[in-house]
Amino acid sequence: MGVDTLSPIAPARVRALLLPIGKIKRARFLSFVERLSPEHVVLLGDISPDARPNRNMFSPLAFPTGMIVYDLTTSLPPPSHLALSPFELHRQPLAIIAIADGKELDPEYTQMRQDHEHQGPDVQARQRYVRELDQGLEIVRDRYPKALVHQLLIFDYIHPSASANLPDGLIAVPPTSASKTTTIKTVMCEISSLLLAEMTTLAKSFQGMKTIQSPNSDKGARQANGYSWSTNSENRGNTQSPYPGSRGDSPTGKHDRSLVRMSLPVLRRGTSDTSRPDSTSRPTTPLDGSGPAAESSSPDNAALSRAAKSDSFRQHSRDRISVQGFGSGSSSELSRNKGQGRIGVTIGSLYLQAGRWADALRELVEGASIAKVNGDHLWHAKALELILVSMLMLAWGGHDFQIPQICYTSAEKSAYDTPPATLLERPSPNSSRLVSLQNLCGILPEYLSKVLNLYDRASNRAGESVPQLSFSENAARFSKLLTSVHLAGGKLHDEVLQHIVLGTPFSQPANVDLPRLNIYPTRAAIMAIVLRAHPMSASLDDISIIDRTIILGAIASVFGELGYHRKKAMIMRDLVSVLIPGLIQARVVGAAEMGIHPAAGLSSINAINGSKNGVGSLELGEGDVENGVDDLLGLIGRIYGVVTSKTTLSEAKSHTITDRSVDSDQAVVARIMCHAKLRAFGGQNIKMNVLRACINLAEALPDFQGALRFAADLLRTAGSGVAPGPRSEDASPAMARDEQLRLSIIIARTVSTGKTLGLHHLAAEYWDEFLVRGVDLETQIPSRIPIHHRATELGSRAAIRMPKENNPFIYNPFSRKPGAVTGGGLLVAGESATFKVTLQNPYEFDLEIESVRLEAAGADFNSLVQSTVIGPYRTQILAVSGTPNAAGSLTITGCVVKVRGCRERRFPIFSEPWAPQAEIKIKRTGLKAASGDALDVRLSSHSATEQAVPQSTEPKPTSLVLNVTEKQPVLVVKSCSLSQAAVMILEGERQIFSVTLQNLSNTTAADLLLFSFQDSTQASLQAALDNRNASPAELYEYELILFRKQAIRWVSRGDGPPYIPPGGTASFDFEILGKPGLTHAGVQVDYAYLGIPVSEVKEDFYTRQVSTTLTVTVNASVELVRLDVLPLSGDMPGKIWPGGLPASKSKSADDYCLVMMDMRNAWPNHLQVSLSVSEDSTIEDDILPGNTSRIIFPIRRIFLENPYAQITTLDPARQRQFVVSTDRISPDSERSTRETFWYREAILKFLSGKWKTISGPARYGVIEMRAIRLSPRMVEAIKVEPIGIELSIDGDTVHSEDKQTYHVRADEFLRLKARIINRTAHAVCPILRIQPSLRHHLYHHSLDLSKKLIWDGTLQRTIPIIPARDSTEVTFGLISLCRGQFEISASVEEAKLLEELETAVDHGEVGRPRGDSRAFLDTVLGARERRMWHSREPCVLDVDDAERDSDEDT
Repeated sequence: MGVDTLSPIAPARVRALLLPIGKIKRARFLSFVERLSPEHVVLLGDISPDARPNRNMFSPLAFPTGMIVYDLTTSLPPPSHLALSPFELHRQPLAIIAIADGKELDPEYTQMRQDHEHQGPDVQARQRYVRELDQGLEIVRDRYPKALVHQLLIFDYIHPSASANLPDGLIAVPPTSASKTTTIKTVMCEISSLLLAEMTTLAKSFQGMKTIQSPNSDKGARQANGYSWSTNSENRGNTQSPYPGSRGDSPTGKHDRSLVRMSLPVLRRGTSDTSRPDSTSRPTTPLDGSGPAAESSSPDNAALSRAAKSDSFRQHSRDRISVQGFGSGSSSELSRNKGQGRIGVTIGSLYLQAGRWADALRELVEGASIAKVNGDHLWHAKALELILVSMLMLAWGGHDFQIPQICYTSAEKSAYDTPPATLLERPSPNSSRLVSLQNLCGILPEYLSKVLNLYDRASNRAGESVPQLSFSENAARFSKLLTSVHLAGGKLHDEVLQHIVLGTPFSQPANVDLPRLNIYPTRAAIMAIVLRAHPMSASLDDISIIDRTIILGAIASVFGELGYHRKKAMIMRDLVSVLIPGLIQARVVGAAEMGIHPAAGLSSINAINGSKNGVGSLELGEGDVENGVDDLLGLIGRIYGVVTSKTTLSEAKSHTITDRSVDSDQAVVARIMCHAKLRAFGGQNIKMNVLRACINLAEALPDFQGALRFAADLLRTAGSGVAPGPRSEDASPAMARDEQLRLSIIIARTVSTGKTLGLHHLAAEYWDEFLVRGVDLETQIPSRIPIHHRATELGSRAAIRMPKENNPFIYNPFSRKPGAVTGGGLLVAGESATFKVTLQNPYEFDLEIESVRLEAAGADFNSLVQSTVIGPYRTQILAVSGTPNAAGSLTITGCVVKVRGCRERRFPIFSEPWAPQAEIKIKRTGLKAASGDALDVRLSSHSATEQAVPQSTEPKPTSLVLNVTEKQPVLVVKSCSLSQAAVMILEGERQIFSVTLQNLSNTTAADLLLFSFQDSTQASLQAALDNRNASPAELYEYELILFRKQAIRWVSRGDGPPYIPPGGTASFDFEILGKPGLTHAGVQVDYAYLGIPVSEVKEDFYTRQVSTTLTVTVNASVELVRLDVLPLSGDMPGKIWPGGLPASKSKSADDYCLVMMDMRNAWPNHLQVSLSVSEDSTIEDDILPGNTSRIIFPIRRIFLENPYAQITTLDPARQRQFVVSTDRISPDSERSTRETFWYREAILKFLSGKWKTISGPARYGVIEMRAIRLSPRMVEAIKVEPIGIELSIDGDTVHSEDKQTYHVRADEFLRLKARIINRTAHAVCPILRIQPSLRHHLYHHSLDLSKKLIWDGTLQRTIPIIPARDSTEVTFGLISLCRGQFEISASVEEAKLLEELETAVDHGEVGRPRGDSRAFLDTVLGARERRMWHSREPCVLDVDDAERDSDEDT
C-alpha cells in the first residue's frame, strides 16, 4: 500500500510487513496486496478479544469505536529506522503477513469446484505443500523474531472442510468469486486480535524495565534491555507469547472470540467511561498573551539555533549545585522517574497503535508530565507529539476530547504570531468536540514549535539528542499538518481530518495564488517549520540517502501545496544532488554483486533483469523512470523556466498529440514564442545549472531518454532562439565550446548505447527550431525550364510556322528567355528537379544530418533523401532532388530532417531573420509568466497568443509554391549540316542549312514547334532604338534592318506542321543572310505537346526551348561607293537609256534625271552586277576584283503628294502621333530632312541590284541599296513640283524646234499661253507673274525691255482658284518690236491660304474632336505661309525682222 510515511498520524499506524512465501509470481503477489489494502483500517468493535486474562491489556472491548490503522508495506525498514524503536514504535513491523498463492497447492482443485468435500488423489500432495508453507512460516518467525504476529495467508484457496485443520498461523482466503464482502475484513480482524493480545506481552516487557534508552544511547545497552532485531532463537521468546500452545490448543479461546465479535458492518459507538480520561485530573489553564520569540527560517540557522541553545544550557548547568545522595532530588531518583516517564510514553504509543486513543492520551499526558518535571526533553517532546496524534485520531473517530493542560504554552516562547482571539477559547470540562478542534487549531503553531524546541533542548545532553532523521521527519509531519489546516482556510474539520488520516484529497482545492494573510497558521509560519526539517547540516552517517530523499520530497511537497514553487524547485535541486551519488553507489554495488565492472556492465545488468529502458541496474519498474523521475525533473525545469521541448501543459501532461500536429507550422510558431517567453524568464545560468544536474541524475540512473531530453534542453536553453540574418543578431549560444561538444557526445553516445541494447526508439528533440532557413528551386538548364503561355498567344505566332513574310512587329511571346519568366517556378511531371535547402547550425560543433527530405502538399511528390554535416556556426546549402508525379499545384512547406541522435521531425521554412521583442507591458509576474496559459498557446485558440505576445513579433513560416505541368517532350539538337556550326558568307548572300532535333522522351511527342532567331546585330540595333536622341529617320532605318532583314529564317519543306514522335528525330531547313556586323546567330525552337490542334487550344500551356548557335563570318561583296543625281534638260539622248531608246518612244528630259553610281568589288573573285532601274530596264556590268565601276542611267523624276509627312515607325509599339527630332532644329531643317527621307524611300522602291560570281565557287546575292544618301541638290533634281508651269507661244508665223524655243517675227501679234497645273490634293488660289527678260544679258540690263517688247495688260494676274489635280490656262498678248532673243519665265504665288475642310464635316459625320494638330505642325515645320513656284525652264523667244525673213526666203 502506498501510504505517506511522513503523514501527521504516522505514529498511530501499525506497520505490517507483507512477504511472499512459497511459489508465487510477482503479479499475483501484487494483486493479493491490492486485495488487502482497502481493509487497512480495522474497527476494534469487529475484533474478537483474547479470552486469556493475561492478554486483555489492549482488549478491544475497552474502546470498541477505536480503530487500528495498518501501514501495509512490502519492504523491511532499514536498520537506521529500526534502531529508533521503542522511541518510535511505528517504525518497527509488529506484524509479519506472509502471502502464498493457493493455486500452487492443487492446479486441478483451483478450478472453483463447488464440492468442498472432494477428496482427490492429490490430497496428500496438497497437505505436503501446506506443511512446507508452515515450515516457511517458521523460518519467517526465526528471521523476524521481534514481530508480534506471524501469519500466513493462502489466497485463492478453499480448504476442504473434511480435511484436517490448517496449522496455526495459516489462514485460507477464497478467491474473489467465492468471497464475501467481509472476507478480507474478517482476516484482518483475526490478525488484529492476535496483535492486540501480543501487545500485552510487549507492554509488560516494557513495564518490567527500569528505563528505556534514548535512540542515540549506546547500542549495546539497548540490546541488553532485550529489544533487538537479531535472528537468535532465544531472543524470540521475549516477544512471543509465553504460552506458545495455548492459542492454538484452546478451543475455548476461539469460541470466546466468536461470541464477542460485533456484527458487520460496524456501528459507531460513544466513548465509554473507562476509555474517557479523567477530566478532573487534567485541569486546564488559559493561554497567556505573551508574544512568541523569533525562530530561524532556514535549516542552517535552525542548526545554529540548536547549538546556541545547547551552549546556553551548559552555561546554566555550571551554576547549578549538584545534589547527590538519596531522596527525591537524588540522581538515582531522577533516573528512576525518567524511566517511568519513558515507559509511560512507550505504553501510550502502544495504546495509540492499538486504536485505544483515549487510553493513549491518558498515558501520554502522564508520561509527558513526568518527563517535563524531570527535564527529560527528548521524551517530553515525543509525548507531546503523540498527544497531538491521539487528539487527531479521537477527532477523526468522532469522539469528544479535551486538550490537556500540558499542551498549552506557559513560559516558553514561540517563533510565530499569536492567532486572533476568536480562534482560541478557554477549555472547560463541558467543551464539545468542535470547540476542542477550534482550540486545537488555534494552538497548533505554538504547540508544534514547542515540540521542536524541546527536541533542540535535548541535544544539550550527551546521548539524549534526537536523531536527525527523527527530527526532520517530525518537522515534515508538523508542516504537513499545518499545511492541511491552512489549505482548509485555517479550520480543523472532518474533511481536514480525513485528509490527514487517510490522505483523502480536498473536495475543492484551495487557491494559493491569492494572498492568504488572514488565514492561520500563516504560510510564513509553516515555511519556518518545514525548513527546520531540511537535513542539510546532517552527514550521510546520521541520515541515509533514501531518508534524505524522502524528507526533501516532503519539504518540496509542502512548498508546492503552499504555492511557493520557486522554493519547491530549490529543494528539488537539493533532492537531485542527493540522488546522484546514491544512484552511482547503487549502480556500483549492483554491478559488484553480479561480478561485472560497473562502467562496462550496464548492458549485462539490463539483460539479466530483462529491462528495456535502461533502468534494470536499479531494479526499477518499467514505468518508474517515466512516471517518477522524469516528472520530477520536468517539474523542476518548468518552475525555473527551462526552455524544454515540452513547452505546453497539454504536451507535458499528455502524450496523445501526434507528431504531425506537434511539428505543424502553428505548433512550431507557438513553441518558438513560448521559448522566447521562457528565455526572458528567470536567470539563464540557473536554468543551465538545473539542467546539468538533471543530466547527471539521468546518467546515474541510467535513464537514456532523460539524458537525451535534458542534454537537448540544455543546448536549447543556452541557445539564442533567434533566426539570424546576414548582418543581424549574434546567435551564438551562451555556453563554452567544450561543453557544447560534450553534450553532443552525450547524445550520440546515449543513442548508440540504446541501440546496442535494442532500444531503437531513443531519440532527443532537436534544439533549434530554425534549422531550415530556406528552400529554393535550383535554376534548371534553359532547355528544361517550362515557359507559361496563354492560348491567345498561339494565334499571334501561327504565321511563324509558314515561311511567308509576316509582320515582324507583332509581339512574339515565344522570344522570352526562360530566365525572364515571372511568377512561381515550374516543374514537369515525371522529371526530377533540384532544390537548394539552406540549413543553419548556430552551435560550435559539427551537426551531422542523417537524412533530409522535402515535405510537399498538393500534387504527388517524391523527395530523395540526402545527408550532410553542417560545420560549426554557419549556414550551409544542400541540394535535394525531388520528382513530381502528377500535374497540379505543388507547395514545399518544409523539410523532414533526421539529426543524429534526434528524432526525425518536420521543420518549417523560416527564410526571414527574426528575433523576439521585449514586452512593453508586463501582464504577468512570477511563475505565471512562464506557466499556465502562457505555456498553453495556439494549439487550442489564438486568444492567449494575442495576450501574451503581439502578433507582429511572430516568425513567419514561408513556403515555395510551384506549378507542375503535364509531361512534356525533351528535345536536343542532334546535328547540324554546317561543319562545326560555322559558316562563311558574303554580304547579301543567302545560304540554307539544316538542323536535326531528337526527342529524348519515349512517351511524349512534340506536336508544337515554333522557331525564333537571334543574331549579333540585334543587340546593337536594339540599343540604337532605345537611344532617345536618335532622329525619326534613323529609328526607321534601325527598325527596317532589325525586323525586315532578319539574319535567319525558317524554310518550310511543305510537308505539313512540324512534328517529332516520341524517341524520334526530324530535320528543319533554315536560310541565313549575310549582314554587316553578323558574327554569330542562333536558332531557338519553342516546343510542347498539346495533344489537340492549335485552333482548339483554349487553356494555358507551357513550352520549352532548345537552341543552337552558329558562328558566322561575313565578308564584303559589292560596295556602293558613291551616288549622284543630275537634272536633264532638252531631249534625252537614246544612248544613255539602258539598252538604247526605242524608236517608238520619245522621252522628255523634264521627266527624268540622271543617276551616276560607283560600285566596288571587294571580293577577290570576278563579280557581275545587275541593276534594275525600272520595271523593264536592267543594267549589267562586270567588275574585276578590287575595281570600281561607274554606272550611269536615267530615272523618272518623282512627285510626292506630301514630302513633309511624318516619318512613321515600323514597330506599332513605338508608334506615336508625332515624332520629331529631339534636337533643337529649325523648321526648314526639319522639312529638308523629311523631304530627303521620303524621296530616298521612293527611289529605293524601284531601284535594286544583284550580284553573282563569274569565277570561283558559285555565289550570288543582293546589293544593299540602302546606303544611298541624298543631298538637297539631288532632291531638287529628282522631285516634281506640286504646281507646274508650262509656257508656250502661239502665232501665225511661229515655229519651234522644241518646247522651249520659239522663232517668231518682229511686229507680229503673238499669244503667250501659261498653263498652270495643280498636282496637289488641295485647291490653290494663285497669282501668276510673267517675267520677260533679254537673253544673254546681265540681270539689271536684261530687265530693260522698253521699246523692245510690249504686252497686253499687266504681267501679274490673279487666277481663279484651281481645284485639286486640275489645271488652268492664261493667255497674254505679246508683240516684239525688235529682233533678238528673249526669255520669258513665270512664277506662281498663292494669293491666300485656303482652309482645309474636313471630309467628315462635309458628309455630316460627327466624331471625337480633333486635337490642335495644326498648331503642332506650325511648331515643327513652321507656320504655314504662302508658297511660290517657278517655271522649271524659261520660254525662249527668238525674234527676227520680217524683211530679213523675206530676203532669206527669196
